Amino acid sequence: MNDDQLNLLHRYLDGVITPKELESLENLLRSSANARSTLRSLATIDAKWQQLGTENVVDGASDRVITSRVTKRSIPLWFTFSTIAASMIFGVFGWFRVPERSVGQIQQGIARIIRIEGDCTTGENRNVVDGTELFAGEKIKMQRGLIELAFRETGVHVVATAPLRMMLNSDQQVSLDEGQVKLVVPPQGVGFVVDTPQRKFVDLGTSFVVTAGAKGSEVLVLDGQISVDDHEGRSAELMHEGEFARFDSDGKLKKRTPTRLSQTLPELSLAVTQPSEGSIRGVILGHNTVTKDRLADDVIGRELLPLIQSAFKSHWSLESLQQGKPLCFRGIAGAFHEFPNRTGLTPYSREGGWMVWYHGKVVPPKAGRYRFWGYADNHLLVAINGKPVFEGSRRDSSFKQLGIERTDNPALPCLIARAGFASSDWIEMGSDSVQLDILFGEVGGNITSGLLLVEREGDAYEETIWGQPKWPLFLTQAPSNKETAEFRNLADYLEQKTMGSFSVSDEAIWKVTE
Repeated sequence: MNDDQLNLLHRYLDGVITPKELESLENLLRSSANARSTLRSLATIDAKWQQLGTENVVDGASDRVITSRVTKRSIPLWFTFSTIAASMIFGVFGWFRVPERSVGQIQQGIARIIRIEGDCTTGENRNVVDGTELFAGEKIKMQRGLIELAFRETGVHVVATAPLRMMLNSDQQVSLDEGQVKLVVPPQGVGFVVDTPQRKFVDLGTSFVVTAGAKGSEVLVLDGQISVDDHEGRSAELMHEGEFARFDSDGKLKKRTPTRLSQTLPELSLAVTQPSEGSIRGVILGHNTVTKDRLADDVIGRELLPLIQSAFKSHWSLESLQQGKPLCFRGIAGAFHEFPNRTGLTPYSREGGWMVWYHGKVVPPKAGRYRFWGYADNHLLVAINGKPVFEGSRRDSSFKQLGIERTDNPALPCLIARAGFASSDWIEMGSDSVQLDILFGEVGGNITSGLLLVEREGDAYEETIWGQPKWPLFLTQAPSNKETAEFRNLADYLEQKTMGSFSVSDEAIWKVTE
C-alpha cells in the first residue's frame, strides 16, 4: 500500500476522516484485499492499546508510556461505529469497564453474546447466556428464539434466528447449516464469510441476510455488495444492494432477483391532498429544470438549507421552486414512488428531486421524554420549535451539513441503510403545543421510501423477530379503518423483508392545535 492509502486508514481510525476521504476508503476496501487486511490489523492494534491503557489508568499502574499514548489519541471513529456499523463490541465486551481480574486471568473468545431469547447450547452442550464468550470451533444450536452476538476483532455484528445450527470457524468466518443470520460488517471486517453447504457468501463491506436449510440457501443483500463463491475457491459473481438469490440443495441457482427491493415496497393509497383541521399542512416542492452541471448535486436539499437555518422563518429560498397541491400529513411510511404525481407536482425536473415540508403546531399525547426513530431515501428531518432534533437521511443528503446529532443502530435491520435505524436524542416535552416542521424528500428520480416513528420513554413495545421494538408510527390524527388496514399490511411486509416494523396507536398521536 502507498502512503496515501495508509494515511486514509489512519485518518479513519483517528476519527478525523472527511466524507470525501471516507468514500475513497470504501472504494479502496472493496477493491483491495491488502487494504482490508491492513485495516483489520490496525484496528485490532488500536483497540488493544485502548484496552491496555484504560486498564492501567483504572488500576493506577505506573506504565506511563502506554497511558500517555492512549490519552494522546482521539477515540477512533470505528469505536463510535454506531454511525456506520456495529461497534458496540467495546461496550458489550467491557473493554472500558473496571476489570475484576487481570488480563491474563480473563479467557476471551472470538465473539461474545449480546442477548439470547430462548434456549441455546454449544456443541459441547454448554449452556450459554447473555455475555457468554464464544470460541473458535464452537457450534451454536437453538430450537427456537433469537441470538445476537458481535465478533471481537472485526466488529461484525450478527443477529440469528432459530432453528439454528451455526459454527464459529474464526473471527472471519461462520458456517451456517440451518437458520437465518443478518450481518452488519464494518470496514475492518470486510472479507467476512458465511459458509453454507451450497455457497460461500463473502462480504465486501455491507449488510446482508443468509438463510440455510434442507432445501438449500438464500441470500439477500441489504446494502453494498457481496461475492458469491463456490467451495472450490472460485468467485461466481457479485451481488449488489437489494439483490436476492436462492440455491437448491445441490447448489444450483434457482432464482435471482436483480432489481432493488426498495422498488417493490408498497405505497399507501392514502388521500394526502385534502388538508383538514386534524392534520398539519404541507407543500411539495421541486424544480422546473435543472442544469446539467448540477445533476451530481443534491439540488433540492441545498435549496432547503436556508429555510432550516432560519428556524423555518425565512421562505425566500422557496420562491424559485415549483409547488404542488396543499398536503395533509398522513405519516411517513413505505414507498413514495408516485408521490410527485399524486400531489400535483408534475411535470417537474425529476433529476432535481423533490421535498415535502410539513408545518404546524402540535401537542404530544403525554408529557415526558420522546425520541424519533426512522430512516429515509434520501431526506428526513424533524424540528421542534425551529430547532432540528432528528435527521434520518441517507449519507448523500445535504442535511448532513447541519451536523444534527443522531445515533445509528446497526442491530436493527433496515434495507436502505447499512447503519440500521437512526434515532434522535431524548427530547423533554411538556403539555404545551410546539411548532413542528418535517422535511421528507428525494435527491433525484422517484424510487423513494421512508419511515418515521416515535418512542416515549418508559413505554413498553412489542418486538419483531429481529429484536426491534415496534415503535408507533408518528401521526397527528387517527387513521380510518381502511388506513389502519393498509398500515398493518405494510408493517407485516416490512418485518418479513427485515426492514423493521412499526405499530399504530391512538395513544401515540400528537394532536394538531393550529
